[in-house]
Amino acid sequence: MTSDQKPTRHYPALDGVRGVAALSVVLFHLERWLGEPGLATNGNLSVDMFCTLSGFVLAVAYSRRIHSMSLWEFLLKRAIRFMPIIVLATVISSSYLLSKAVWRTDEILYSTLFLAFLTGALNLPFFGAPSNIGGPQLFPLNGPQFSLFFEVVANGVWWAVRFGPQVSIAVATFLLSASCVIVYGIGGDTTATFWLGFAHVGSSFSLGVLIYHLNEALAPKKRHALSALFWCLALLMLGLFCIQVEAPFSIKLLWKFAFAPALVWTGSSVDLSATQTRLCRYLGDLSYPIYALHYPVFCWVNGVIQAFTGGKNPTLETLVVVFAVLAASHLFFQLYDKPVRSYLDRRVGGRRSTNSATPSGS
Repeated sequence: MTSDQKPTRHYPALDGVRGVAALSVVLFHLERWLGEPGLATNGNLSVDMFCTLSGFVLAVAYSRRIHSMSLWEFLLKRAIRFMPIIVLATVISSSYLLSKAVWRTDEILYSTLFLAFLTGALNLPFFGAPSNIGGPQLFPLNGPQFSLFFEVVANGVWWAVRFGPQVSIAVATFLLSASCVIVYGIGGDTTATFWLGFAHVGSSFSLGVLIYHLNEALAPKKRHALSALFWCLALLMLGLFCIQVEAPFSIKLLWKFAFAPALVWTGSSVDLSATQTRLCRYLGDLSYPIYALHYPVFCWVNGVIQAFTGGKNPTLETLVVVFAVLAASHLFFQLYDKPVRSYLDRRVGGRRSTNSATPSGS
């Protein structure tokens, strides 16, 4: 690293946004999995927020290291950030399917389950996965993991072209990706929609990079007045996620291409009290474990409750799953994720990894 490296600025308001968005994803999936309407009907739009945050915060954290960090070093940093929780989530969900196969004698091919475990632990898609282990999801053992795969791809491509004109590349990427989203739709989570994932994530990630360059071009005093707009946009986010009617495609596009980027931009200008900062940082710390672990935790909670009660109890399961996800995220973050990442950082000879945004954390 160069000796004149400026310290990375932290944005606690954006940490808070990321934490709330991660919880919205949990409620959105519980609404679908349990048939419990009205939890967070549009919570899946949080993925757009995560990807925009990723582009912005990665640009903040790494743009001054263009000449001091190779592509391999960058990818290694990102792997240390992503992979411990991904491997843990894969172990939890695969152990559930394995236990279910033994307990209920389900007809699961162990070779297929092993392949799903291997691809999931490596954060690689499993094309054509059978339905009895979670297909047609690209990540049958952890469906929401698809966005993490595409985000890693976006991270790598962004760093690979770092010596080019960043603004022009980001604009071109956005225009191409946004056109594909408008024409072909939003997707990327299943085998059939795999190719849509590149445009889905690329359009939001490139907007995040553009927001970074916009912030660099504007004097801080000109951005200070954006604080009030941030709180208005935060309320809009909560209203959009929780309204009990699925947003039409036009509103989804408006959120993806306008409101989510505006929320990230204004959130980078917000000053919080000490108490608010601590709370937001805590939510930001837990956002990634919440996102990556909520499906494996749900599998176990749903399976155990159904085994003992003989059926679903949506209200009970919602309460238990939310509590279990929060508790597991806190414990695994403190006792597993932080120490493992710290150990890996020391082992690879790098300095402490810089916090940066993922679909739910740095």
